[in-house]
Amino acid sequence: MSGSPSPPAGYPPYEPPGVSGARIAGAVSLTLLYFGLVGLLPYYLEQYAARYGLSAPIEPAFLVIAGFIVAFLAGLSVATKPTRAWGPVRVMSAGFDLIYVVYLLQNPVYATTIRGFSLTITYGHLLELFLIPPAIGLLAGIVTTLGDIRRPWERISFQFPQRAMAPVYG
Repeated sequence: MSGSPSPPAGYPPYEPPGVSGARIAGAVSLTLLYFGLVGLLPYYLEQYAARYGLSAPIEPAFLVIAGFIVAFLAGLSVATKPTRAWGPVRVMSAGFDLIYVVYLLQNPVYATTIRGFSLTITYGHLLELFLIPPAIGLLAGIVTTLGDIRRPWERISFQFPQRAMAPVYG
């Protein structure tokens, strides 16, 4: 039972599933997709807007580095789901997502002047909506972590019932 928690009395030993090759492949695919959407796309949109005189106080290197961290933690969250590490990884992932969006909220304004007219685009309210999923993910990660501490066998045997066995009665 390589370090797996003991189920309550009356239940046979339960060996939780490990991280499989398919789960790792899915995590890598998600990481690459996320990095494209959260890291590279904002970077190139920022570069494109700068060519037309729209400037924002966001450092382009921040977009790439923070986008990579967000993507990596999302992939790590997928890879660790069948383990007890999933709750803490989910907390880290959602926490960094919140920090990323809050940083972008510092000055969510694009401004330029075209032929003497000032043009300003604000996107703060849209970004505020992007705070909702990481906040829910953070709460879910905390609840999962606390649940895994109290009953380490319960969540995994519930989420992966194909490996769980019925109770043994006496």
